[in-house]
Amino acid sequence: MSSSQLTASQLTNTLAEVYAHGPGKDVRPAPARPYRRRPAGPAVSFAELAAVVGPAGARLVRTLGTALSPRRFEPWNGFNEHRAYPSPRAAHLVDVLLRHDGVDWLVDPVRELLCPASAESSVGAPDGSVELVLREHPARMPAGYGQLAGALAALEAGHVAGALAEAAAGHGLRYAVTTATATIITVGGPWLTVTLGPSTTPTWSRHRLRAVRSSGLSPRGFGADPRPLPAEAFERLVAAAYRPPAGSPATAGTQLRHTVAVGNVAGRAAGWYHLDPATAGRPGAVPPQPTRPGDATGQVQRAYSYPRTEVDVAGMPLAWLVSADLPAAVRVGGPAAYRRLLHAAGAAAQHVGTAAAEVGLFCRPVRAVREAAAEAAAGLPAGHDLIYLLLIGRSRVRDFAYDLSNPEVSP
Repeated sequence: MSSSQLTASQLTNTLAEVYAHGPGKDVRPAPARPYRRRPAGPAVSFAELAAVVGPAGARLVRTLGTALSPRRFEPWNGFNEHRAYPSPRAAHLVDVLLRHDGVDWLVDPVRELLCPASAESSVGAPDGSVELVLREHPARMPAGYGQLAGALAALEAGHVAGALAEAAAGHGLRYAVTTATATIITVGGPWLTVTLGPSTTPTWSRHRLRAVRSSGLSPRGFGADPRPLPAEAFERLVAAAYRPPAGSPATAGTQLRHTVAVGNVAGRAAGWYHLDPATAGRPGAVPPQPTRPGDATGQVQRAYSYPRTEVDVAGMPLAWLVSADLPAAVRVGGPAAYRRLLHAAGAAAQHVGTAAAEVGLFCRPVRAVREAAAEAAAGLPAGHDLIYLLLIGRSRVRDFAYDLSNPEVSP
């Protein structure tokens, strides 16, 4: 949709949705979740799916298992189970549906099954590829989140799409992502759709897929190890943001701006760093210099919704802001542009989080920040809105967890 086709009311309504996604909601304790019975009808196991798909079947089920299956259980954590991507309150706001001949099958990554959406569902032999629909369910969040739940669900969909892109690159499947139109799914949306297959040469090492995310356990509250973060770790995170796996929604996020509050990083002056897409992440590039020297992480702390006794943002080596000029994006791309940017931001955060896990860091994506104060401190351009904040550092202690991954499916 061009800017000439966008009506004033469409722009106003979309921007009203953007601003309704800010913090400050009365987030009440989560009610008891309703028991969700699996759809009726015979389910199909991942092993049966692999046999039906053919030569790429083994790669497909490994990709699904790596990206979607539970990875670990933390006895001390009130929100489980942990997968390759983060989910607020472990609510898992995104269902993955495998679509074949117009019929949807719910992917159950816990039991490694495909559950039929109707009694007529049947899985035939795909022609070398399968389509996945990432359906968002913001209503799974507590009612106190209000409209913010919609933004969280869209961000999680970006994370899931990013995790699938990483797993496909590691297991050797072609990967493409698009946004489903209303003619495909008429309730909510637009949803992300992912096409996996046919086989190709792996472009990611299995080591990257084995990296286990950390939620940053700390003896009191949530904070980072006070030792300086190696500069090499910072550079790997920057490279991850700008060199995502092929097809990831992050590659479409050219309108995203990455601005990092640097605190305790070896060889880097404290302050705000705007990452220039022309040079960021390129081997041999000159290290970036702060655009605004000073106590940047302390400024993020003052904009944060929780006190330092609960979340020690000021003591973290990195606080990573993802923003975009949302009014400009909507004027050019229409009302759906906002959701596309949320998806791109979630995928970019997924890749930064994976790179953090590789080097033993935690990466906790959050939205609990007063946007205007953070935007002003970071010196964001006029029109830019903060979409996502990533808190990054090294855990003070090593946390204990049970490994839930299936060695026959996971790398």
